[in-house]
Parts: sequence; structure tokens; C-alpha cells
Amino acid sequence: MQLGPASNERQELVTDHGPWRRAAAALLRGREQATVLSALSPSQPDGLLAAILAESRARDIRLTLVVADLSGRWDFLAEADEPRWRDGRLRLVALAGGVPKRLSDDVEYYPHSLYEIDRYIADGRIAADVFVARVSQVSASSGFTLGTMVGYSPAALGRTGCVGFEVREGEPPAGPQAVIEPKRPTVVCPAWKMAGRGDTGRGAAGPAAHDRIGRLAAGLIPEDATLQLGLGAVPEAVVPYLAGKRSLGLHSGILPGSLAPLIASGAITGASKTYGMGLHLATGVLSWPLGPGPATGDGRLRLEPISVTHSPDILRQQHRLWAINSAFEVDLLGQVNAEYAGGIRIASGGGQADFFRAAHQCDGGASVLVIPARTKDGRSRIVADLGSSRRVTSAACDVDYVVTEFGVAHLTAAAATQRAERLTMIAHPEDRDALRASSAGPSDSDSLVE
Repeated sequence: MQLGPASNERQELVTDHGPWRRAAAALLRGREQATVLSALSPSQPDGLLAAILAESRARDIRLTLVVADLSGRWDFLAEADEPRWRDGRLRLVALAGGVPKRLSDDVEYYPHSLYEIDRYIADGRIAADVFVARVSQVSASSGFTLGTMVGYSPAALGRTGCVGFEVREGEPPAGPQAVIEPKRPTVVCPAWKMAGRGDTGRGAAGPAAHDRIGRLAAGLIPEDATLQLGLGAVPEAVVPYLAGKRSLGLHSGILPGSLAPLIASGAITGASKTYGMGLHLATGVLSWPLGPGPATGDGRLRLEPISVTHSPDILRQQHRLWAINSAFEVDLLGQVNAEYAGGIRIASGGGQADFFRAAHQCDGGASVLVIPARTKDGRSRIVADLGSSRRVTSAACDVDYVVTEFGVAHLTAAAATQRAERLTMIAHPEDRDALRASSAGPSDSDSLVE
């Protein structure tokens, strides 16, 4: 069922439309306060969330809303919600994804990786009264599946006593999943047809810079490696340069649709993987061709919970795990900031720390940070010092390579002064003197730079 006009009209319709308001009223019935946990987008049910917010306003219910919006738009919020989060009646919490700049000071967050978030939901340390998700129903007689995103939904379903589903009808799941048969109070309403996902890129360098970064990073990856690919235009720039490699595997968090042709070409087979041999494992997909066929690897695409895809024990078992991710900044020690831009927190680290640590520790594997040398307004993304421990998403000890359009810095087993010089040498040429002046100690004459 398809309901609703364009996104700029959605809020008025959702708050007035019977199915959503009835579902919201049922989920909040008898509550003076409630914590509502949403599934990781794109399974985030924005229409139902907007209706829950409207119902909480109408009944003056104190609400804590816990979300993980990969788009970073937070489309479920209305102007009428602002007085409530200003005076504390509405508490906003981000588990993952992005945060609009205007909300940065008003949104609470957990400084944990996705694996830890999933674990805390599963054991109740992150608790909720209500869990809501967008799900798929392939036929009227079937149960529900989690569609294109599994995420932490299994952990939440196993712990939360009240559940609300937005049901998307007639859409097959992106990969094999267990059918959900809820055994708790469950409220069902039609799904909202959402606008397209916003850009999740971490930077704004031109296509030529991205292309060169992609070529350099792909050149590091050995054949038969198992790959994790982060979200955004820069990590995806690696994909075209993987076509000539053989027996690659996938074990990732969220797979972009750009990988589907590579699977269809036979470059990615998973034949050398230690865990999930022959399968393409992820917890979700974005812009992925749905249904069986070559694009989905003839059923070899498998969506699993975060407890599997981000498990440190499972990841360290993988054959030659290579993790490729981007960020906003990296300092001269190799510390990575993937959360703060211009001093404002607008993103979450997600699973970057999970995969970087595991890939660094994996036999034959490595962690690779791909990052343009400058922002679109000309500021260096390689900085002297991140300045605050809260801005460190990935520790320096977990980063093996940093790649910009100017070269590759190999940081494994490098001392602090060596790291500083190697990173300086792949900064924009006009930024190198200032970076050298900010770092102490002698230069390393054998810097690894292409």
C-alpha cells in the first residue's frame, strides 16, 4: 500500500491519517512517559514515528526517542516538537547515523560502536518500552521480514515488550532472513513511501580526487581478501578498481548497490572466506537490486544481525579482512574523527571501530582510511591534533593505511614521528609546511608515499 505525497507534506498527513494515529495511540496507551526505540534506517518507520510524536504532543507524554537515521535528515520531527525537546519533555537520542546540524546540541548519543550498541540492547542496558520498525510482508499469508535492514532489530525484538510495525507490502527481502512471528503486543500500520536517501558521503572533494583515492586503495588489497566497505562516495570509489581481482569476499555492515555488478561479474565469490564461505554477508543493503538473480548472487547475499556481522570474534576469524572506511579528519598520530565537522557532531562512528580493530588484528588483513586531503572549502582534513578525545572515532593503533589523492601513508608499526611525516606527505602540498611546523621531532626519510 502506498500512501502520502512528497516529504515536505508528510507531517500534516501523518498526524491526521487514521492508521498511523490509531497505531501511535495504541503503542502509547496508558503511558505518562515512554522510551521508543526505532530500527536502524532504512527500516526506520518515519511515518509511524511522526504519528507517535504527534500523539505524545496531544497527550503531553514525556517521550525519549532513540533512533539511528543513516540519512541524517530526521524527517519524522515537526516544528511543533521543538518546544518539547527544548524544555525536556522530548529527549532525542542517536545510536548511529547522522544528526542535522541544527539539532547537534540537543541530541544525546552513545559513544559506542554498533556491536556494543547491539549488545546493550540485547541485555537491556539500553532499554525501551516500545520498539518500532518498518518491515516487509511478501504475501498476505506470510509473516514479516526485516526487508533491507536487519541491524539491531533482532536484539530489540527479543527484549522489548511492545512492538509497532509499519508494513511494506509485496517487497521481497534483499537476502535470506528468518520470518518474524511476534509473540507480544504488536501494532501494525501501512508503510510510508519515503523520499530517497540523502548522501552519506564524508567529504566534498571532486570526482577526480575520489577516483584517484579509489585506485590507490584498491591497489593495496590482495586477491582473495574479505572486504568491509563503509558508507559514502569515497569508500565506494574503490569498487570499480576491484574488478580485476579474484576470489574476493564480502563481510560488511551495510552494502551499497554499487557492489551488485561486481558480484554479478564473478569478482566477488567469497570462496576464500573463513566464516560464511561463498556468502556475501551484511546487516543491511542500500539501493540494492531486489529479488533473486545474478545481482544478488543467486541467493548468496545473506543479511544477519549486528551480533554476527560486527562480532569481533567472527571478524578476526575472517581470511584477510580488509576494512575500508572514510572520515572527516585524521590527525598526525593517526587518530580518526568520523563524527565532528567544524566542531559540530553530525554523525556517529557506527561500525568503523569494530571493523578497523578487527581488520588490523586479522592475519593478512588491514584497516584503510580513505579521505580527501581537503574539505570543499579548502581546509586540510589531515590536522595536527584532533584536540579532544571525544572526537576520536577510531584509535591510532587500529589504523594501518591512510589514503588521499596524493598518496598512501603506511602507519603499521610506525613511531609517532614517522606517522606524522608520512601523513604530512599525503596532505595537500599547500598544507604540508604548516603540518610539519606543528609536529615535533625529526622527519622520516623513508616515508611510504606513492
